[in-house]
Amino acid sequence: MSRGWNGFVAKSTWLPKAWRERAERALSEDPPTPATPATNDAESSVDRSPRRMPDPAPRTTPTPPAQQRTGSEPLGDREGHAARTYVDDVAPAEEHTATRLVDPVALPVTASAPVVPLSVAITDFELADDSVIGPASVLDNLELTKAAVTRVASAILTTEGPIAVPRLVTIVARRFGVDRPSEESRTELSALVTEAFVVQNGFAWPTGLDVVTWRGVRRVVHRDHRAVTDISPAEICNAMELVITASPEHEVDREQLPMQAASVLGYGRLGETARRWLDLTLAQAVLHGRLVEDGERIRLP
Repeated sequence: MSRGWNGFVAKSTWLPKAWRERAERALSEDPPTPATPATNDAESSVDRSPRRMPDPAPRTTPTPPAQQRTGSEPLGDREGHAARTYVDDVAPAEEHTATRLVDPVALPVTASAPVVPLSVAITDFELADDSVIGPASVLDNLELTKAAVTRVASAILTTEGPIAVPRLVTIVARRFGVDRPSEESRTELSALVTEAFVVQNGFAWPTGLDVVTWRGVRRVVHRDHRAVTDISPAEICNAMELVITASPEHEVDREQLPMQAASVLGYGRLGETARRWLDLTLAQAVLHGRLVEDGERIRLP
């Protein structure tokens, strides 16, 4: 067909010269050029085009985890997928933080980590407000003013409790302008306190504070704020537990333990009365099983 067309152009001398020259130039070009779509080279160019285009696809559309583990993808792609899998599978930071939060009291009991002493909390002892808020006549007829006086006593207990009943009675009387209540008034106020609150071993406890599980220790800033004999046996025992727990052997010499507990509570030298009160508390703690006496040493159960 090409030869026939060339011959036709050559013989067609009747064509205008410009047309014949244009046709000859077209025929002199490489014949395969117009047939490019039908050649194998053209098919190769078509195949390469789509293979170049999907390159960004793995970066924008992560491969599902089931396909990531097949191992059929190129090494570079598997590394990329592995990185994405790690980020997707890891839980958020908040969840990890929450799982690391462990309550020490919830840990198993061991000889080296007893549960009870871990919960002992040391705070500063705070004095209750003893400023005058009402007339002394309020104390003259407690039958009529019982509710009001009880609320005053409750507020004092919230600050200082557990507190020795005589000290509580004294502060209540001061709130009504009486610095030295009569024996009769003290007896009536003591009866009111005993009826309204839990009283154990001569100490009144605030409402809601568990006598058995409380593990508080209040350290005095000034030793004249509270006498040692005004500290409940429960609080002194808590201080002794803290001293024993802090010792390297988890046991303390019997003669030294009361002095060290007093130091935790904020006291230095002790008078005879204070020392006798601490010794009595230690003896009661051993009797009731809070502490164990092992020869001359005191340890936790």
